[in-house]
Amino acid sequence: MEAKVALLALVIFFLVAAPPAYSETRGFGAAMTRREPSINFTRAARKSQERLSMLTARFDATTGRVSAPQAPLRLDAGGAAYDMTLSIGTPPQRVLALADTGSDLVWIKCGACLHCSPQGSPSYYPNKSSSFSKLPCSASLCGALKSESLAACSPGGEECDYRYSYGLAADPHHYTQGYLGNETFTLGGDAVPGIGFGCTNMSEGGYGTQGSGLVGLGRGPLSLLSQLNAGAFSYCLPTKASKSSPLLFGALAALSGAGVQSTPLLPSSIFYIVDLKFISIGSKTTTGTGTAGVIFDSGTTVTFLAEPAYTAALEAVLRQTRLPQTAGIAGFEACFEKKRHKAGIDDDDESDSWKTAIPSMTLHFDGADMALPQENYFGEVARGVVCWIVQKSPSLSIIGNIMQMSFHIRHDVEQAVLSFQPANCDKFRMKKD
Repeated sequence: MEAKVALLALVIFFLVAAPPAYSETRGFGAAMTRREPSINFTRAARKSQERLSMLTARFDATTGRVSAPQAPLRLDAGGAAYDMTLSIGTPPQRVLALADTGSDLVWIKCGACLHCSPQGSPSYYPNKSSSFSKLPCSASLCGALKSESLAACSPGGEECDYRYSYGLAADPHHYTQGYLGNETFTLGGDAVPGIGFGCTNMSEGGYGTQGSGLVGLGRGPLSLLSQLNAGAFSYCLPTKASKSSPLLFGALAALSGAGVQSTPLLPSSIFYIVDLKFISIGSKTTTGTGTAGVIFDSGTTVTFLAEPAYTAALEAVLRQTRLPQTAGIAGFEACFEKKRHKAGIDDDDESDSWKTAIPSMTLHFDGADMALPQENYFGEVARGVVCWIVQKSPSLSIIGNIMQMSFHIRHDVEQAVLSFQPANCDKFRMKKD
C-alpha cells in the first residue's frame, strides 16, 4: 500500500513539474509589429553594416577565430525592426521587445531603470510580481553566459550578474547590464512559467524609445525558442507599421497549402544558415554563396552577399535594368532614375511604370526556390532614385528582413529545416484551434 501511495505521489509530481502540454501539441503565438512607419535606406544601410560586423564577430567567436565574443543586439534603427508583444509576471505586465533571430538572450528593462538610455519605454517591475525569482549562479543559463565571459556571480552565488555588449570593442556605448531572473511569460493567451531572462537595470543604446528590451530567437540555450522547447517557430513580416502579424511557436508554426518549400538548415550553434546554390537575375543565372551559406536574420534590414556572389549578381542587375544609372548611395551600387526609363516617361509622372524596367530576382536554395516580389530587392533610396537593396559583404552573407517580407517563414530546429510560403503578411492571422 505504501509503495502504491509513493508511486502515485511520484506521478503527481511529474505531472505538476512537466512543461505545459501546449508547447508540444498546440503551440502558441504573440503579436509582432513593424516599428518604423517607413524605411530610411541610408540610415538602415549604416546600421546594417554595423550589425554585419557584430554578427561576424559573434560567428568568429564560435569558430575560435577570436577570443572575445561580441553580442549582436543593436537595433537596426531606421530600418524595418519588428517588436513582439508579451506580458511578464503575475499579474501580467505588458511590454514590447525586439524580436531577433540573430541573438539568444531575452532581456527586459526592470524597475525605474534610471541608468537606462534612451528613456521613454515601459519597464517591467519584479517587485510587483508574485512569480518572480532571481536565478542563482548555479543555473544553467548563468553557466551559458559565464562560458562566454558575459556573466559573473555575486558572493554566495545567489545572483548571476551579466553585462551583454552589443557594440564592437571600439564602441563600448551599446550594452545591457543587470541580473538573471525567472518569471512567467504570457504569450498570446498562454502563461508560460519558468522563463529565464535578463532583468536589465543599466543599458545604453540599442532598442529605441518604444521597445523595452529584446527577445532572442537564436539557436543557443538562452533563447526563448530553446527555453520553450517548442522545436520550431515562424513569422510573417508585415510591410506596414500599422499592421501586426503573429510570431508562432510549436504546432501553430506549421505551414500548409500551396507554395510551401523547404531547404535544410546548415549546422550552426547560433544562426539560421541555408545553402544558397545560385541566384537568377532576369535571364541571367549567377553563382551562390558556396559552402558558407547565407543567414536568415530578422534584425538586419538590407541583404548582404559575400564574393563572388555579390559581384556576379550586381553585374546582372546593371546589365538588365532598363533605367538610367546614377551614382551609388550609402553603399548601394546599383541605383537608377526611376522616372526616365528608356521607354520614355515624363519626369512628372508619379506612376509605378518604372517597375517594368526591373529584372526579376529568384533565390535558389538547396531544394527550394524563392521568387522575390520586386519591393523585396528594389527600393526608393532617395527622391526619384531607386536602388538594388543588396550590398557587398566582406564576411557573412545575410538575407535581411526586407527580402523576407511577403513570406511566411518557418525555422524548424528539431528537423533542421527552413521553410517558406508566399503570404500577405499585412493580413496574416493566427489560425484558431
